[in-house]
Amino acid sequence: MRRPFIFFDLGQTLVDEWDFIAHFDQKFLELLNGFGARIDQRNYRAVRDSAIRDRKIGQGGVRELVLEVCRMLSPPGYEKVIAARLEPQIKQGRRELFRFFDDTEPTLQALSKYSEMGLIANQSEDIQGLLEKSELGRFFKVQAISFFLKLKKPDPRIFELALKQAGRPAKDCIMVGDRLDTDICPARMLGMTTIRVTDSLFALQVPAQESEHPTYTVAHLSEIPKIVESIIS
Repeated sequence: MRRPFIFFDLGQTLVDEWDFIAHFDQKFLELLNGFGARIDQRNYRAVRDSAIRDRKIGQGGVRELVLEVCRMLSPPGYEKVIAARLEPQIKQGRRELFRFFDDTEPTLQALSKYSEMGLIANQSEDIQGLLEKSELGRFFKVQAISFFLKLKKPDPRIFELALKQAGRPAKDCIMVGDRLDTDICPARMLGMTTIRVTDSLFALQVPAQESEHPTYTVAHLSEIPKIVESIIS
């Protein structure tokens, strides 16, 4: 492969969401028990994790997770009420607790020496503020964000649009992400090399089909430059 164009997911790939997840879990558990769930933290996490591991939220995100956990733990009909009450807490948590992993900037700096980079991410409008505040947006020639494009992964059209903006064929591109269903599978189906990052709740996912097997798997972003160096050497 000639010098590749590298695309990144954002949430739980470049963006450290662990503090947000702890905030979300606490507020969600309080609401569930307020509506009669009577569940402790350990059992809540077991239910949450099973929803992710067993693909019960499909290819959705936090809202779908809230609805599915509510269906399993609260009386019928309460899921939309709980989701609506939790929405302001989610928005606040995103604003205050999202931050980039400590090794994000060093990794991007290292990769920028021999690769152009872009984003393909399912994110709401507020992610733009984080990119601007951190000044990390400067690394990305292409920013394919679902909110602005009105397309969401795993729809291949968001990948195809990003590839067109990059001016590169899929075979010359790498997709880095944490989810098998929305990052690895659609990228592989288009012919991209894939790298899965496992410092994420979605490390609970296991491949359900051949196209969900990543080309490479890493625990941390800092491992990626060596992989890219081996690819282009």
